[in-house]
Amino acid sequence: MRVPITAVLIGPHPVDGDGYLRENLATLGVTVVDANGPAATARIVASASATGRVALIDRRFVGHKHALRLALSDPRWPVLHATGILTVSGAARESLAARLRAIPDLTGHRVEGGSPAAQLTAPRPLGADTLAADLAAQDGVAVHEVALPEGLIATLITEPLAARKAGYADVAAIDDEAIRLRRAVKNDDGLFTTLCVSSYSRYVARWCAKSGLTPNFVTTVSLLVALAGAGAAITGSRAGYVAAAVALYLSFVLDCVDGQLARYSLTFSRIGSWLDATFDRVKEYAVYAGLAIGSARHGSVGSHGHGDDVWLLACLAMALQTVRHHVDFAFHEGQRTEAATETSSSTKVTAAGPPPAKSPVYWAKKSIILPIGERWAMISILTAFFTPKVTFWALLIWGVFALAYITAGRVARSLRQRGPRGAAAVGALSAMTDSVGVPRGLLRHPLGWLLPPVVQGLSYLVFILVAQFHAHSTLAALFALLGAVIYHQYDIVYRIRAGAGAPPRRLTLALLTQPGRFVLVLVLLFLPASDSRTLAVALLAGYLAVVAVVESVRFWTRPAAPALPADAA
Repeated sequence: MRVPITAVLIGPHPVDGDGYLRENLATLGVTVVDANGPAATARIVASASATGRVALIDRRFVGHKHALRLALSDPRWPVLHATGILTVSGAARESLAARLRAIPDLTGHRVEGGSPAAQLTAPRPLGADTLAADLAAQDGVAVHEVALPEGLIATLITEPLAARKAGYADVAAIDDEAIRLRRAVKNDDGLFTTLCVSSYSRYVARWCAKSGLTPNFVTTVSLLVALAGAGAAITGSRAGYVAAAVALYLSFVLDCVDGQLARYSLTFSRIGSWLDATFDRVKEYAVYAGLAIGSARHGSVGSHGHGDDVWLLACLAMALQTVRHHVDFAFHEGQRTEAATETSSSTKVTAAGPPPAKSPVYWAKKSIILPIGERWAMISILTAFFTPKVTFWALLIWGVFALAYITAGRVARSLRQRGPRGAAAVGALSAMTDSVGVPRGLLRHPLGWLLPPVVQGLSYLVFILVAQFHAHSTLAALFALLGAVIYHQYDIVYRIRAGAGAPPRRLTLALLTQPGRFVLVLVLLFLPASDSRTLAVALLAGYLAVVAVVESVRFWTRPAAPALPADAA
């Protein structure tokens, strides 16, 4: 386990004891203690390790071991609640301890038929479910309700003994390890990922968990494999292209494995969420660069030494994919109305039932938008059998169609949206423009969310077209410059999606803002000398990359850094 967990058993003793519960907790590496009353429980909660977790668990609990694991070990939330279980960590420990101290250890109750003066005293029973409700309602603590996967059992049974034995039989009849493994796979993966990767990658994830490998390690290996593929593409040979295709597929498999490993073993981390999202972009665009270099230096396979200069196509493909992502990001942020913002702090989660049946129409719609699995599969196949030029043209044609399809749907939904756009949404959209002084009125319009991706897309397009028709020899340097700018703009989105807000104004100014870069790059592209033009663009790319990456790494690796949601990438 990543952090020490202390389980305090509370509540009435079941008719057959709590040996079943203690055994399951022991296999999870949890330290089990007993407490006699609220005061003793409060002392245990308050004195537990500041870096660990404390769980109050009802002795009557009957359920699967994985249900216990989910309620005890998920590091994404400081307070977890499931039937009969309340787990706290961090500052919430003191809130729970204070609430326990306020509960008298002894309460009086009248004896039926006795005199008014006749009193009996008995320990007041503690309940994890009641305490969780009190923390949320009275203390304002954000309590995450654990949504157990369909099939997992978590219930409280006191007596009769036959009922508890029936509960044990129900638990034994269901393989919670199979559920755990199945739930390690995302429900919304694309068709290619579902059929050609996740069908076996979950078993690789389980092997990684048993071998002690971490998701961050797998993520890093995935990056290295993709970079090796980009290096192979630079050779410009058929063998190099085939090697690049294989490497990209393997990198994608590992990219799926790291998330499945995190969900299987509950080893989520804030740095890991950022690495996973950021490395996906780095891997794909590095392969674009490798294909462009290989094609320009060595030509298409079968040519006679006259390389295909596909830097224009590589720039367009990278810009198009970025705009497609930012259409999704901006629409997501723009959907937050004032009413939605007011209720966004709720952590209530509905029960995790089985995913709905997926029809051929669902898979067709999923594939039309060219998700990462289909996109990387297409890159791999076309790279292995054709030329980089064919690969880029296919990316552009399908990508433009996907962008039009997605944007049309988003626009239609926006025009039906009710309620004014919330201040948080307007602030997020303003930050995504990567500028200062953006008129807020434009962003409050139902279609105001289109402003960030439109501004970005137009600036990319102008740069690329000017370079193509006036400074063609600078396209490779422009690709690097676009890469640095795009890295920063993804970083803006990731900060917003993680709830950290917009980057500091000093960073926006240090990176020259979107309008400032636009003017400066145009000036550089119109320099008369080809060599000086290329050098100037390359130097600007280097400056932007260093500032953006250094600040990004500093922000995401600090102890107080937030964690990205699972769908951030």
